[in-house]
Amino acid sequence: MTMLSRIMVIARREFLAAVANKAFLISLLVMPLIMVLGAWLPGAAGNLKSQRERTVAIIDRTPGASTRARETLEAVQLNYREEGVSDPLDLIRVEDGATAADDQAQLAIKYELAEKVRLGDLAAFFEIGRDALDEKANDSDIVTYYSGAAFDKDMMTAVAARLAAIVQLQKSGPANPLLWTRANRRYTPVELARMLRAGSKGQTRWLVQRDLPQRDAAGAIVDGNRVESSLRALVPIFAVLLLFLVVMVGAMPQLHGVLEEKTNRIGEVLLGSASPFEILTGKLLGMSLTGLLLSSIYLGGALFMGARYGLLGDMRADLPLWFLLFQVLALLMFGSMFIAVGSACSDMKQAQTMVTPVTLAASVPMMFMLPVVEDPTGAVARTLSLIPPATPMLMLARLAAAPRLPWWEPVLGTILVLISVAVALWVAARIFRNGYLRQGQAPSFRTMLSWLRQDD
Repeated sequence: MTMLSRIMVIARREFLAAVANKAFLISLLVMPLIMVLGAWLPGAAGNLKSQRERTVAIIDRTPGASTRARETLEAVQLNYREEGVSDPLDLIRVEDGATAADDQAQLAIKYELAEKVRLGDLAAFFEIGRDALDEKANDSDIVTYYSGAAFDKDMMTAVAARLAAIVQLQKSGPANPLLWTRANRRYTPVELARMLRAGSKGQTRWLVQRDLPQRDAAGAIVDGNRVESSLRALVPIFAVLLLFLVVMVGAMPQLHGVLEEKTNRIGEVLLGSASPFEILTGKLLGMSLTGLLLSSIYLGGALFMGARYGLLGDMRADLPLWFLLFQVLALLMFGSMFIAVGSACSDMKQAQTMVTPVTLAASVPMMFMLPVVEDPTGAVARTLSLIPPATPMLMLARLAAAPRLPWWEPVLGTILVLISVAVALWVAARIFRNGYLRQGQAPSFRTMLSWLRQDD
């Protein structure tokens, strides 16, 4: 037999072995499923967002007849409802905020509204500047958006962009010859509502977002810092992505490490010095400490850059601690699963079949990131964040995106994850004890269930 013939025989055998493997068949089904879920789940989860009505306040400091922004938004609501058109504005109730001639008194009013936002009585509030209708007005004097949320798409499109458009339309009113016969050359709310139907995209450049007003160390009320909302939205997303990547980088190698130890018979030497549970626990602790060190380095750098460029704003002071706690819990939970898979298999081909459910459990929560960040206090976000495999990521996203969460929610999430970690450790220890020295064909799920029922 020639060299080419031998190569072709080996190639044929490897090809047939690969396509006949269960991992190959499962991949054929799972990969398209993951792609479909990745495209469909975010939109479906977005449709499940809370339908509760939220209240916003508008402080209109323009002189005279003002911009009549509240009446205009209500006219837009009425117009859409009469035509049966669905719009995020349907779920927003608009009320007038108090105004004061003195800037310090106005700042006190904004502080009171900020407290309502922190307590959840208001979703956000807006301030239309005193000189907003002046042609020479700066961006900061037109519309200011105050919210503790990291990113709220509905609020930006339904209220913020329309307010900016209302101001610009009223500013252009005096130049319209059709209004010259009016004593007050401004559009009526109905006229503005009709013009807004043409869309308000592109108006957000006249919108300024600030952090909520607060008291400084001396007790004086200070206005919130100006922030870039597009960058602020990256804070919860960055935190969750960092947690997920550290889990993958820290936990996945445990599977390869256990397989290598089984292949090289290192496990037999280790078992001569320690029990299976001690080996498992040592591996998990070492891996968790490694992941914790990696997270701390990246987290420290992120906090330094965020503070330097003013991206932290009203971020919870305890958020870094919650991040590290959920990072360790996620490493323990998913790490024990990966070790259990590695100890039950003899090679990577076998592991590919069994590791898919674990990888899915870690990846699926990422598909719900956007709807959770947009509505962190909604019922859907709360429910999903209390399902243990998703709790470390989604609860962290809610803590980073919401101005304030009830204290019991992250505490309950932590307790549920701790219970899940204990169960995962117990299951992993049973599988590790029976499968660490096992060679040959991978055990069936029924066999592994029998391992769980065995007495110590």
